[in-house]
Amino acid sequence: MSHRFFGLAFLAAIAALVFYTGTARVATQDAQRATATASAPAAAATPRMPDGHPDLNGYWYRRAAPLAIQREGESVIMKDSFASLREIHPGTPKYKREFAAKVQELEKNQVHEDLTYTCGPPGVPRIGPPQRIFQTPSHVVILYDDLNGNFFRVIPTDGRSHRTSRAPNPGGLAGLAIDPSPHGDSVGRWEGDTLVIDVRNLSADTWLGDGGLFHTEEVRVVERLRREGNSLTWQATVEDPAVLMEPWKMNPRTFTLRPDDEIEEAAFCEDRDTSLKQDLSYHSNIR
Repeated sequence: MSHRFFGLAFLAAIAALVFYTGTARVATQDAQRATATASAPAAAATPRMPDGHPDLNGYWYRRAAPLAIQREGESVIMKDSFASLREIHPGTPKYKREFAAKVQELEKNQVHEDLTYTCGPPGVPRIGPPQRIFQTPSHVVILYDDLNGNFFRVIPTDGRSHRTSRAPNPGGLAGLAIDPSPHGDSVGRWEGDTLVIDVRNLSADTWLGDGGLFHTEEVRVVERLRREGNSLTWQATVEDPAVLMEPWKMNPRTFTLRPDDEIEEAAFCEDRDTSLKQDLSYHSNIR
């Protein structure tokens, strides 16, 4: 019995060491923070800005898969580290029948068709929930430490509308159109204590997610951010009537403020080696 106990203790020590080293550096509680809904209401009062809106400032989400450790009888099992993140995905949007073949073909050849596989920006909402937020009375800035590098979004919240043209450049040219971009053009507005972010002008080069989930440049994404106590809930809805049968409402994800942690610079992204792939389909690009 003593040898058995020692063996269990040794396995547990190794699991703990792996759990706290390397790039993971994520506690088990992160899996709870990334669940579809909060398991309990926030106990703390919701901090507010001087203008009365909820204070969204802070570091909310570390993009790393939690290490799932499960004990079954006398065994300690280290499960798939991505399993808890896969559970939060709501499935796939419903495409119109005439686009089903295109989705299947893109998925079948994903490592060649998906630009994120060659370090391209993921786009919205694929980039996932906000990681670090800076908030002022007129803007919200979201920072991302992503698989493919560092990204940011500057979101005005002062009532302005989407941009339709660029400001005059030094050469005197005015009225130049705003080209579509991977993370689009975002404007925010407050609906009570919920910040609603409307995203337009997204480049069709990006996808909504793995598996060939393409979209058109007419796509619209609406994100909702709501803070209650020290919890932040993010939810996104995708509208693209040209190719989708109905809006795709993603499951909400709730996170807890990380006051003793801070976002870090993303690791340098390198193109993945396709020669090692058994096939050219799904490559688990989870955020």
